[in-house]
Amino acid sequence: MRKYCLNCGKKFYPKSYYAYPQGDYDREAQQYLEVPAEHKHFHSLGCMKEWLARNHEALTIFLNSVGNSDNNIETNNHN
Repeated sequence: MRKYCLNCGKKFYPKSYYAYPQGDYDREAQQYLEVPAEHKHFHSLGCMKEWLARNHEALTIFLNSVGNSDNNIETNNHN
């Protein structure tokens, strides 16, 4: 299955190593966090960063609406 980059329109394959966002290792949980191929929308890290910078206002609104999912009482300031 091939897709087209949301930023530049370049064709890429989401199951390849060069598809973003990529998964990463969560040291705290000691497991790899996989990103499914259908959630990869960019052909390169540079394109993903450029798209995020261009759409920072919408991204900020979205992230603020999601809220803080950190349930650790030490990191939440409730005072």
